[in-house]
Amino acid sequence: MTTIEIRTGAHGALLARFASFVAERHPFALRAAMAGLESLPPLPPDELRDPLRRALELSLTEALVPNTAVTDVPETTPRVTVNQRLHFALKEVVDDCDGFLAREAIAASFTADEKRELLRGMVLTRVVDNRLKQFFTSGEVRYGNGAFQGKGFRSLGQEAIYAAPLRLRREPGGDVVSPMIRDLGAVLSMRPSSDTVRMVLNAQMGKAGPPMNGRDLHVGDFEHGILPAMAPLGSPALTATGIAMAFAMESRTDAAESASGRRVVVSFVGEGATSLGEWHEAITAAAARKLPIVFCVQNNQTALSTPVREQSPVRVFAEKARGYGVPGVTIDGTDAVAIAAAFSWAAERARDGEGPALIELVCMRMCGHAHHDDMLYHGREPQTSWSYPVPTEAGYVDRELYDFWSKRDPIVTCAARLEAEGIIDPGDLDRFKREAEELVEREARAVIDAPWPDPEGERIEVLDEAWRQEASRNATLPGLEEAPPFDPRGKTFLEGVMLGVGDVLRNDARTFVYGEDVGGRYGNAFLLLKPLLAEFGDRIVNSVLAEGAVIGVCVGAALAGRRPIGEMQFNDFVASGF
Repeated sequence: MTTIEIRTGAHGALLARFASFVAERHPFALRAAMAGLESLPPLPPDELRDPLRRALELSLTEALVPNTAVTDVPETTPRVTVNQRLHFALKEVVDDCDGFLAREAIAASFTADEKRELLRGMVLTRVVDNRLKQFFTSGEVRYGNGAFQGKGFRSLGQEAIYAAPLRLRREPGGDVVSPMIRDLGAVLSMRPSSDTVRMVLNAQMGKAGPPMNGRDLHVGDFEHGILPAMAPLGSPALTATGIAMAFAMESRTDAAESASGRRVVVSFVGEGATSLGEWHEAITAAAARKLPIVFCVQNNQTALSTPVREQSPVRVFAEKARGYGVPGVTIDGTDAVAIAAAFSWAAERARDGEGPALIELVCMRMCGHAHHDDMLYHGREPQTSWSYPVPTEAGYVDRELYDFWSKRDPIVTCAARLEAEGIIDPGDLDRFKREAEELVEREARAVIDAPWPDPEGERIEVLDEAWRQEASRNATLPGLEEAPPFDPRGKTFLEGVMLGVGDVLRNDARTFVYGEDVGGRYGNAFLLLKPLLAEFGDRIVNSVLAEGAVIGVCVGAALAGRRPIGEMQFNDFVASGF
């Protein structure tokens, strides 16, 4: 049995958190890792990083080196010796422990204003969530003679996601987040303003104006870095990876962008979506190219109604990171400060060209999947409140889990922490609640009074048969370009395609080719692009073997201003891309 004695005080608290982290990520290295950190003086986390790396290399080497001579040991895998494998394992532990201290240093650097923003942001998130639920149940929005409920999704219990973008570049032209239906807090955090509150309320009720002018229930504000969600749950991760690809290329060609670090993308999914092929393709493609993107898995215990045990056999979802060759970390999804530190760390390393990280947030959805599902989840229709509803036996919620997470309300725990630190005074939380309720109610009244979209004004031409017929009749071909001199030997179709691609690459620096086996020294399965590799090799990029990734990355890169040319290697492969 391993006995660990933890000292008191701030350094003792750091040691305790370190022991917990190492036990989670590398349990067999716990004793050696603790010996390494305990050998150092009680310095601030940032000043401990280099000394800890050196101390861990010593203590772990002693723990890993066999205490008896072993000869003629076969390779662990072909071309990998035992010593190489042990060195890799040591480096993984050292890097992970360094990441722990980096996150501790970031957490220690948060200002009082930043911490107050976290609390205010979570309060605002819950108020907006409650108001959306009230819209659904009250009938106060009318269409003609009938009540219109709208459709929306709830985020009760997951308000701490507001912390994820805290230190992202939250301005137009900055970083981008790809939220899913449960990420209301992240949306509000990217642009914490009354306009964002109005947009969110408007989306559910389908009124005229942002975000979609009544066409969709999802929220988005791409100008401010909020990518609208998509119904196929895995697809946004591919689009986000494409945006990250564009950001990586941007940093190579823009000196100012390169000096300040790349722009970063954050992709959010629930634990259920990690079963989708698109998500695997996205994280694989991003890891292979070390793209500036952070992947977040919100493990909220339930994919609609399916519990985690029926979704995946993994112990924690962060363990999936090893399979992609990226670091992974599991964080308490109700601890706003820890969340903000984790995402700041992951974004910093992505900006520096170190590639993706996978962050798992463990929490619980304290509500139904959507407004209509609350009654099934709790066993009765709950009333909106600052506290969690008490479920009945008729609900499908796991009562044992619900009782555990009921004691970890992110707003209550954060407020208690800030009050203990002297950052807020007694009564400030109640004041924050009143101010948020007043703001949200003003915007809710504006949504109630807002007009419905004009169907005629929203006509989509390509879906209008009359418009298509008229356009076909009036279609004119562009004038022919001046042709090169006649070549009696002619050109093949493949050569013609190659020359066209070359013209585009030559005339538009935003263009790149992305597909399977297109780059390197090969140049496409038919050698179509081989003549272009010498001139444009840095913009003819091999994809992973995943057609969905090819299409998704190209879509995302186009949204971010690039002009990608996606290549499907064979016609037979096209279907798996959609």
